[in-house]
Amino acid sequence: MKIVQLSDTHISHLGGATTENLQRFVALINDIRPTFVVHSGDVAILDPDNAEDREAAREILAGIQAPLRVLPGNHDVGERPENAWADIQVTSERVRAFSSTFGPDHWVETVGDWAVVGLDSEIMGSGLPEEEEQWGWIESLPALIGARPTLLFSHKPVWNPYPAVTEHNISIPDASRDRLLSALADVDVAAFGSGHLHQYAVTQEAVGGREVLAVSAPATGFAHAGLGGSALAQQGIVEYVLGEGDGAGSVRPFFRNLATLTEVPPTEIPEFASALDALGVSL
Repeated sequence: MKIVQLSDTHISHLGGATTENLQRFVALINDIRPTFVVHSGDVAILDPDNAEDREAAREILAGIQAPLRVLPGNHDVGERPENAWADIQVTSERVRAFSSTFGPDHWVETVGDWAVVGLDSEIMGSGLPEEEEQWGWIESLPALIGARPTLLFSHKPVWNPYPAVTEHNISIPDASRDRLLSALADVDVAAFGSGHLHQYAVTQEAVGGREVLAVSAPATGFAHAGLGGSALAQQGIVEYVLGEGDGAGSVRPFFRNLATLTEVPPTEIPEFASALDALGVSL
């Protein structure tokens, strides 16, 4: 069985390179013919209040022929107050606007013999009512999932792969990570998938006395090499092959990309510059 993760599409209603790249990836995903597809956030180019960007992304993603679930990123709903990018903080109104276009901001799906869980990382540590509602739902997951092997997705990673980077919200807060892992102690999580970093990397993390995969998905919109490290700063998607090779609960992630992509930094994308101007932000 195959599950595909795409992330950080950064779609503008004005079109441009990120739109063209996503259209190419939609065709690739349909060629892969996965059982299920997860978009792990930053659907829209920059501004969580731009409904036209959300709708443009929704229309392109509708071309994916497999069942699809979408999670919010910081450019879709804002993020927790400290170090919020361009001071765009997550709010209940922004979460509702996202959900009105893409569906619930957190969810669980049964896919074959597996459970696939999606979390809203942007409300973790926010103090919003939606955060406590999500925690209550997380605590109900062990009973819902049972013994199924599980993939868990969020926009921000559960672990910070770059501890030296402190000026950005690279991962969910430490307290949220500890609470999440405690709540899911009885769930057989085989891998954690995230986006946000615009880089592909696969690491092993210690969870409950065992090693679990943590997969950072690349972006489809544009790559970002500014964080350093050994990750692959190239655009692409992740294909997860489940239940083959090492056993029924095994998971193997593969990086997939295309030779036809427009691969330029965001500063060379006119639609990105337009979105910055609309927000009154300069880099």
